[in-house]
Amino acid sequence: MGPDARRQEDLEEGMDHCASFSSQGLLVRVLFARNSKFTATEGYPMTSATKWKAAVATLFAALTCQSSAFGEVPFAHAGGWTLTTDGRVGTFISVDQGNGIPENQPDYIGTVTRDRTHDTAGNIQATRIRNGFLASILGFEASYQVSDNLKVTARVELWLSVSAGRTIASQTPVDPRRVYAKLEGSWGSLLGGRELALFGRGGMWIDYDIAHAYGLGYPCQIEDASGGACGMAGFGGIYPGDDAGLVYTTPKLGGIDLSVGVYDPAVAALGQLNRAPWPRVEAEARYVFKDILRVFVSGFYEHLEGTIPSPTPDPVTMLRPLVDINANAQGIQGGLMVTLGPVMVGGAAFTGQALSPITYLDENQASFNPTHGSPRHSYGGFGLAAVTLDSLHLKLAGGAGLFHLDKTQDDPPAIDPVTGAPGNPQLLKQNIGYTVGLYQTTGPLHFALEYFRAEHTLYDYGQVDPTNPNLIDVITPRQKVNFINAGFTVVW
Repeated sequence: MGPDARRQEDLEEGMDHCASFSSQGLLVRVLFARNSKFTATEGYPMTSATKWKAAVATLFAALTCQSSAFGEVPFAHAGGWTLTTDGRVGTFISVDQGNGIPENQPDYIGTVTRDRTHDTAGNIQATRIRNGFLASILGFEASYQVSDNLKVTARVELWLSVSAGRTIASQTPVDPRRVYAKLEGSWGSLLGGRELALFGRGGMWIDYDIAHAYGLGYPCQIEDASGGACGMAGFGGIYPGDDAGLVYTTPKLGGIDLSVGVYDPAVAALGQLNRAPWPRVEAEARYVFKDILRVFVSGFYEHLEGTIPSPTPDPVTMLRPLVDINANAQGIQGGLMVTLGPVMVGGAAFTGQALSPITYLDENQASFNPTHGSPRHSYGGFGLAAVTLDSLHLKLAGGAGLFHLDKTQDDPPAIDPVTGAPGNPQLLKQNIGYTVGLYQTTGPLHFALEYFRAEHTLYDYGQVDPTNPNLIDVITPRQKVNFINAGFTVVW
């Protein structure tokens, strides 16, 4: 078989791969052809012209197939190493309209707006050009087959923003989001470096696959448009973050695998828990049955320590001596996704302590009581469904989610039962979110039109009645914001 015939076979092989694509998560990668495209094979040396033709053929196959996931585009092979690139570029217009942060409440609770965006009636309306659920991504990967039972891979992934601040010509950040090396064999895999953490990952993948892969969902906040959006995070979804760690994953056995990781521990200066003597531990167990059923459960645990002035003064000196405090951050999440022909249904739920609406171990008053370092307990979940019209490459998806936060015993009530004085916890109580979107795929191009409604309820607070100083009014602060998102994403 000559070089031209082999180039045609490689092109057909690449197109066969395109036909078999399925969406498996945030970074599903499918090789479009064998390594032999860029090597001398069966005694036929590849000239510069042949290499160029093979590269063009492979690139054409990669960019013209329709896929709901990332693909890898090989661009070099030398010394046994195969180099590939993949990524996406997306831009969205996002319009918001609703209520600003409620009066007498801090701007870090609910949908962050900043005071200057309120009108005199306390309402907001704004337009941003921003990233989608994921930012624009440029990834490079190098792999080497060391032996029959050992493959090594190194990956560098840059996340780029199309927008950042609200000033003209503001500089956008470049985030080296994922940098890791991975060893794979029949014994499983070992990953070291910065990669998507395990806790919350399963729920985020379900959100990605059913609804927001090429959309936006909840924008996270209004003022800052850098980085990716939140999807269902904040409303029952947990964003796992990208953290430095070592993760071992077992081989699949009957569709089941287990991943266990140790991560660089986080501290919480807000709660004065600024010591973490041991790594954070996370784990995830998954079961996958063909392309029909996916089930997962994940969890994390981290021990934190700190030193604060004692809440109780010394009876002799009346001074507050320093005391050591300890806290355990932990959580569990489970979920499933079912695909039956054109219909996808799935969701996830979590419970734990030291989880903010968006993520966990966050520098946020929702995660820790800032006075005594007590981790707050929270729970939530979301459900999504979608139907796909294959003939139009069109998907309609929607769903809802909830996040609920419990107060600790240190948080003030609306009215003190002993003194009768008013109190203001300034604490988020509950988020409810609703999403619906229309998504259309044309080759590597993905269009999206979405509506998202965010409803934030804060804990009651007391306020002296302006017309009767002997009466305390109990007020329930709420914020409701509607978002319309529209944009497109190009994926390679």
